[in-house]
Amino acid sequence: MRKDQRPVTPAMLAERWQCSAETIRQMVHRQELRAFRVGRMIRIPWDAVEEIECQTSQSDDCEAGPVPRGTIPAHGDGGAITVRHALDRRRNSGPETDT
Repeated sequence: MRKDQRPVTPAMLAERWQCSAETIRQMVHRQELRAFRVGRMIRIPWDAVEEIECQTSQSDDCEAGPVPRGTIPAHGDGGAITVRHALDRRRNSGPETDT
């Protein structure tokens, strides 16, 4: 990480990748995106952001290599990362009872 690049928040990265901050937090939880905690706050090192962007882009600035399983593919030639959302799951709270 360069000295001038500070770690970013999920909200900052979500704005850059045009997705929700919750999506970024879930990527961290699934260990698809490297991060660290400061108390309860999540911070993502800039080099981790660059790793994902290089894996998902066709840029000459990035070293070519295989994209690991679980990464998000780039969409088209615009360079934006497209995030696929999972379907909402309902929690099973057990049998419903009238009281």
